[in-house]
Amino acid sequence: MTPQLIPTEQLKKMFDRRPCWILADLARSLDYAPISVRRFLLQIGYFRSYTHNGKWYTLRSTPRFNHDGLWRHRDLGFSKHGSLTATIGHLVGRSPAGLSARQLAQKLRHPCHAVLTHLHQDGALDRLKVQGEFRYLSIPAPLNQQQRQSAMIAAPPSPASSLSTQAAVLVLVEYIKNPALSFQEITARLRRPGSPEVTPENIDRFFAEHGLKKTPEIPKPKP
Repeated sequence: MTPQLIPTEQLKKMFDRRPCWILADLARSLDYAPISVRRFLLQIGYFRSYTHNGKWYTLRSTPRFNHDGLWRHRDLGFSKHGSLTATIGHLVGRSPAGLSARQLAQKLRHPCHAVLTHLHQDGALDRLKVQGEFRYLSIPAPLNQQQRQSAMIAAPPSPASSLSTQAAVLVLVEYIKNPALSFQEITARLRRPGSPEVTPENIDRFFAEHGLKKTPEIPKPKP
């Protein structure tokens, strides 16, 4: 008589035949309660899909993740970072200029507008509107400020902005080099032959339009 395989070995053989399973199908095939099957999976190691409400399972040894930590089997998406929200947080955090919903959907091959809205409302992600499109950013400083500045340089303002494209780039370069400069000081530094005309009021309006946060000036000690 052939000895019966222990449940974890039975599971491995099932995943050898098919790389992705729903928990209910595993439980029915093994004749164990779903809670027991989940315990067996935990012993082996597994990933749950970030698509299809996390219903699909694959063994930890199965995926061959890409540079974003993502792996797909047909229309199923898996991430080494775990859930969809955790994966979005990782992708946004490693992006120098943040990511839009469109860019994230392209990477994930999965719509995420609603999730991004909830993450922003819950304070898990910041966002900045650049040329009519929200770009999602990390919360912690100084990464947040770096992403804001990079996003504005990578996508200069439209012609309707308070500053021309050339002026906006020059202002941002000066600000990145020394965030302590006042708008008056930035204006003075840009007042040279061939440079576009810039005023402190233009810069103030530009920062307000794009949600850029000016570093508070430190009061000078009185003599």
